[in-house]
Amino acid sequence: MIEEDLASFIQSPVMQIVGTADEALKPEIGRGAGAWASADRRMVHLVMSAWQWPGTVANLKANRRVAVTFSRPADYVSYQVKGEARLRSAEPDEIDRSGRYLVDMVSTLMRLGIPAEMIAPWLSNRDPFLVSIEVCDIFLQTPGAKAGTRLWSAAA
Repeated sequence: MIEEDLASFIQSPVMQIVGTADEALKPEIGRGAGAWASADRRMVHLVMSAWQWPGTVANLKANRRVAVTFSRPADYVSYQVKGEARLRSAEPDEIDRSGRYLVDMVSTLMRLGIPAEMIAPWLSNRDPFLVSIEVCDIFLQTPGAKAGTRLWSAAA
């Protein structure tokens, strides 16, 4: 289950790297455009651009396996959730939520000295879809001695 602190972290302006693989296990990454935990804290919902990340979409449709790393750019505090995903078109309120995340993320990165023109290609919610992830495992991924530590597992 996703603890309150992690739920807040996930929906804050953090980078959202979505890892998938095809049936031959060839890896693919994409970027999320806004995420949040479900009310029961068993799922993570993430908006992605099908236009920008078609390989990720294809992999999720084919096998549903996903690992998403959430990383705060100011200090690299990072967490990863793994699970199985379901896809659907994003609803208007989810697209609005994604739009607010994009504004916050661009502002955060600009405060760190990254020019807006460098950020724009990374973040998009064009052709938005929602990835709903049933969380199976949560890991600490902050660089350092504890990186890779499992914090929670549905199997435990």
